[in-house]
Amino acid sequence: MDRIFADGLKFVDGEGRTRLFNGFNIDDKLIDCEKFRYDLDEEFFKKYRENGFDFIRLAVTWQNIEPEQGIFNESYLRSIDGIFDRAGKYGVYILIDMHQDLFSGFNGVGGGDGAPDWACLTDGFKPKPYKFVWAEAYVFGKWVQRCFDHFWNNDPVEGRGLQDRYADVWRMLAERYGNKPALFGFDFMNEPAPGTPGRKMAARFALGAAKCIAFGKEIKRRDIIGALIKRDMKKLLDSVPGSIVREIACRVDKLEEQFDSAYYSPFLNKMAKTVRNVTPNGFLMIEQPFLCNGGVRLSVPPVTVNGKRELLQCFGPHAYDMTVDTPLYKYANAGRVKAFFTEMRNSQLRLNVPVVVGEWGGCSDNKDTSWFPHAEELLEFFDDMQWGQSYWDYHGDDLDSPLMGLLRRTHPVAVDGIIDGYRHDRRNNTFTLKYHSLNEGTTTVFIHKPFEFLSENEYEITEQYTNGASLVSIKSRAGANTVEIRLKQ
Repeated sequence: MDRIFADGLKFVDGEGRTRLFNGFNIDDKLIDCEKFRYDLDEEFFKKYRENGFDFIRLAVTWQNIEPEQGIFNESYLRSIDGIFDRAGKYGVYILIDMHQDLFSGFNGVGGGDGAPDWACLTDGFKPKPYKFVWAEAYVFGKWVQRCFDHFWNNDPVEGRGLQDRYADVWRMLAERYGNKPALFGFDFMNEPAPGTPGRKMAARFALGAAKCIAFGKEIKRRDIIGALIKRDMKKLLDSVPGSIVREIACRVDKLEEQFDSAYYSPFLNKMAKTVRNVTPNGFLMIEQPFLCNGGVRLSVPPVTVNGKRELLQCFGPHAYDMTVDTPLYKYANAGRVKAFFTEMRNSQLRLNVPVVVGEWGGCSDNKDTSWFPHAEELLEFFDDMQWGQSYWDYHGDDLDSPLMGLLRRTHPVAVDGIIDGYRHDRRNNTFTLKYHSLNEGTTTVFIHKPFEFLSENEYEITEQYTNGASLVSIKSRAGANTVEIRLKQ
């Protein structure tokens, strides 16, 4: 497999080609597992490639890896070994994500996942089931907040700090997978939360939202009243536009900056040093804390190791509409989500790192197609940003589900030059890619159905799949190149 590097805002391979990754989150949030939740066997990877995917954000939990203090779950790790080996065989890159939601699963109470029981210092506060959505415990759950407080302070468990113990897990993973061909990188913690300060942050966010809705110039309060009277939920939700996202979220920026500076950035650098002491391979991913998903500004600087900027680092933003995890998600508004991602684009430019979107999507039923127009807008936004993406999330049978009508699409894989733009036009069944090459080379495009090649560039089909898709190698000319493809019905 090609080694991947960073060149400013781009991922590049050894030939200097811009690489764009497409794939899924495949997660295991179950508790007390002896092997990974899904059997990602040869047939899975064969079908995965045939649908145009070459990237997996593989979400595991501390609880499953180290259920007992100091004892790693070898049977579970062997199942991950097999996934890495098969991914390497089929050219699929793996980002290891240490996943958490609400810090821990707390024996199935509260809807979370993450840390083992022995790492949960709750100060006596007991987990409770959620009433509306699982994430509410970030704000109201003192058991969650205290666990994070102790983690960020590196408070000891039997004489050794929690972060130090967490770093031990990453050291083991780096030793085990650091030289695997399929390794893309290390995602140190999913959507970290600040702990007790999160209550104040959430209160400011809620107050800002209330003030904007009550007094903001861009809010059409007459439409809101009319929607309430008619019980028109779509119109009611659409009356809160993406243009007010930053006006609301900026009220939390200062508090987020304090957390990022005092706790989150030092944590990233500590985990980075742990991994780099073992292997030079693999990207180190900068995640964003939980409230940044809603447009709050991320303030962490680039990751450093021993005071020097890390060369292999990237950014993995997450964003969902405010209706996520509720029955109202069918009314998700792409304008709001694009406003979140626009703030994340600002963070990318500040950090000067490449991006693969860590999470987006969020439909609880991957067989539902009603929200596809919303999702198509987001995919086009990612294309405009030249971002790769990993969809949340895989349910076990999605490669044979209607979801493939959304995610299985023609897209560039490796572009020999500077990309001017590309677009898969679903309505007209066309794909266009424009780029500038310095010299002759090859560009690779995944084409998801039979096609007619309309450009003058020479091309060859390097892989032909049983579902009618193909991987095409296109000879680039020095200077401007335009690839035009007509997709057959």
